[in-house]
Amino acid sequence: MAVSRVLVWVLALLSLADRVHAQDSEDFGIWLGVFGNGKLPSSLNDDRGSWRLWTDVQLRFGDDASRFSQGVLRPGIGYAVGRGWTVWGGYAYIRTDPPYSTSTTNEQRIWEQASWSGAIGTTTVSSRTRMEQRFVSTGSDTGWRLREFVKVARPLSTRKVWSAVISDEIFLNLNSTNFGASAGTDRNRFFVGPGVVLNKALVLEIGYLNQYTFRSNGPDKNDHLFATNLFWSF
Repeated sequence: MAVSRVLVWVLALLSLADRVHAQDSEDFGIWLGVFGNGKLPSSLNDDRGSWRLWTDVQLRFGDDASRFSQGVLRPGIGYAVGRGWTVWGGYAYIRTDPPYSTSTTNEQRIWEQASWSGAIGTTTVSSRTRMEQRFVSTGSDTGWRLREFVKVARPLSTRKVWSAVISDEIFLNLNSTNFGASAGTDRNRFFVGPGVVLNKALVLEIGYLNQYTFRSNGPDKNDHLFATNLFWSF
């Protein structure tokens, strides 16, 4: 698994370097997200409580944060396989409006994922590898996309209430489609900001998110985003 992830990153970086354009368009936006992750009730679980439930809801505002531009609803179910690993599968619905698309689109996705979390001393490290099959209203093809995400959170005091968070996620299109996806590096998302533990179940992260989108038919797009994410563990 570790070797495959290294290969993913190497291929992504090579593709990224090959596709960087001299000019890009820019936008400011606000992204809001709520993420839930926890065990299924004991009545629906096995003796070890291995079954998990995933859900996230996101609202994104673009065009200098002046209008709604994208909404995401993503439920899923997972199974903890041990040593910090959980495997997942689920569905996602995404509505996209300008400026994130030229016209309103509706997208259905099927997704599969392997997640890992662990610690190096007091620093928490987590990662996920997600595969998506995308069905977009503006085309008839199925888009296959691979996403690799890594996050590091380091406490800023012994009380571990505040932490410094940094994460990066790279998106790779595995094929070209008639709804506009081009094979190769699709986009990269980099986040940095503080995290605060609100209680045993809730963690809030607020910070700067940069999304750089690579376009084959025009200038690349560089989004500067104020991101607020609430994580609920149950």
